[in-house]
Amino acid sequence: MTSYRLIEHQTAGQPLPPDFDVAGLQQYLNGVWQSRFVFNEGPEDQAKSLHQPFVTFEYAGKECGPRLKAGKYIGFIRYEGITIEILPKLFNVDQADEAFRHLLWWLHYCRNIRFPFTDLLSDAERVDDFPEALIGYFARDAYSLVTTQPYHQYEETTEVLPYLRGRLNTQEYIRESLSRGYWQQLVCDHEPFLYNNRLNQIIKYVTRRLSGLCRFPDTYRWLEKILFALDEVDDVPVNARDCDRIHLSRFYAEYEICLDMCRFFLADSYLNRQEAHQRHFCFLLPMEYVFEDFIAGVSQMHFSDRFIVQSQAKDWLTDQRVFQIRNDLLLTQRNTRKQMIVDTKYKRRDQSSNDAKQGISQTDLYQMVSYSLRRATDQVLLLYPCAYGKVPSPPARFTVSSDLLNIKALNLRAVEIDITGNSREEMIHQVKQQLNTAFMSQNTD
Repeated sequence: MTSYRLIEHQTAGQPLPPDFDVAGLQQYLNGVWQSRFVFNEGPEDQAKSLHQPFVTFEYAGKECGPRLKAGKYIGFIRYEGITIEILPKLFNVDQADEAFRHLLWWLHYCRNIRFPFTDLLSDAERVDDFPEALIGYFARDAYSLVTTQPYHQYEETTEVLPYLRGRLNTQEYIRESLSRGYWQQLVCDHEPFLYNNRLNQIIKYVTRRLSGLCRFPDTYRWLEKILFALDEVDDVPVNARDCDRIHLSRFYAEYEICLDMCRFFLADSYLNRQEAHQRHFCFLLPMEYVFEDFIAGVSQMHFSDRFIVQSQAKDWLTDQRVFQIRNDLLLTQRNTRKQMIVDTKYKRRDQSSNDAKQGISQTDLYQMVSYSLRRATDQVLLLYPCAYGKVPSPPARFTVSSDLLNIKALNLRAVEIDITGNSREEMIHQVKQQLNTAFMSQNTD
């Protein structure tokens, strides 16, 4: 299997093979994009285009295939023998292990992205192949469950029997048996305790599909062990909605994560189900949304004792209730009720010695002034991520005064924070410290 690794918004150095099915990949990714509700984007985002923005193709000549150019989505695409890995721009192409490891750490604190693999790796393990790591984690977890705690369930069924079992289905008995003179054939509704139930059918279906996607022999052996353990379970097609219909009792709570993983793999945007011979699999997320959700999750978990933390706080910019605004974070101090607007900007804050704007976009500043006026607060904080291995730049401060509104100057600060580390504990410790300093400095100003 050929691998292509590139950074978001950048072009791959190696072209695709001349005979590669570009049209097929386009069609598959368009289908992924049209089911992008899994990315938690708003209705206004869904109405824009039916054409996928994940990758574009740049042609240089007929003798070779096109080069891939990444958009703003990170993750991976596995399609017909190739794997495309798109890394966050905080890393370089030689840091795929660090990039995907940090992605797992960030998603652990996200509240709006449903991702059941956040505890996939310890800090000492490497991520040599991200899609293979997801499959391997599912295989080991599912095998442990089906062998040590087999799942049985009472399922209602209607069956024709020569003796009464459960309760007699009178209407069906009259229609199917008495009307034909087969009075001895009783139509019974009963609930047998079955091993061949819907949950085990879901696990078996997902396992069989993943066995055609995995690359490592060890992963394949784990999947084969699951299929052997579920040999008595029917092979039936299932979809993500079937997972939502499963209600687990507290005795089988350990199956909750396994069910979430099955739902993940069965989502239309991840696993192709139309043709068994096709090997399509992808996981793509907008990194700007991950950064925002990560900061919101950490703030809610570690600063809720001092602030009322509102994520995606909405309001209207005008009195006519048009031009909606949506703040990434709105922090309200519990003791003083003073508010602070926190906006995450997933951008590299490039600065030069003669740049009076200190790497801040003029459009972003206009936006923050509007938010500040509408929220009637003079405290606005812009948060930027720092590249992996780099030292955060000094904070930038701007004030905006207005005689027209007769208010005190608006205080806007731009702060870079390092959201990386050698371990999850180290990373979250320093993020907490940096956010605490940024929040307290803003209130002091």
